[in-house]
Amino acid sequence: MIREQDGRLHVSGPVTLENAVALREQSEQYFNRPQLLFDFSEAREIDSAAVSLMLEWSRKARATGCEVRFANLGESIVSLTDLYGVDDLIPADAAK
Repeated sequence: MIREQDGRLHVSGPVTLENAVALREQSEQYFNRPQLLFDFSEAREIDSAAVSLMLEWSRKARATGCEVRFANLGESIVSLTDLYGVDDLIPADAAK
C-alpha cells in the first residue's frame, strides 16, 4: 500500500511479486508532480519485485520529467540492488 504523508509516499506492508502490480497501479496518480520521495521505512516483506518496481518508478519518472528518490531502504533492498548491480540506478535519498 502507498499512502502520502508529510510530502512522502510511504510504501507499507509487503513489496513482493504478489502485490507489485497493484503498487505500480496505485503509484500512477503521483507522477504528475515535479518530485517524488518513496519511503520504504514501513515495508515489511521484500523480494526482487521491489527492485523491479523501483526501477519502473525511475523509468516512469524520467519519462514524465519527474525526479524520484527513495528513502529508508532496508538491508534487504540494498542487498538486492547490489546483487543485481543496479544500485547506481536507484536514487537513494541520503537524508532519512
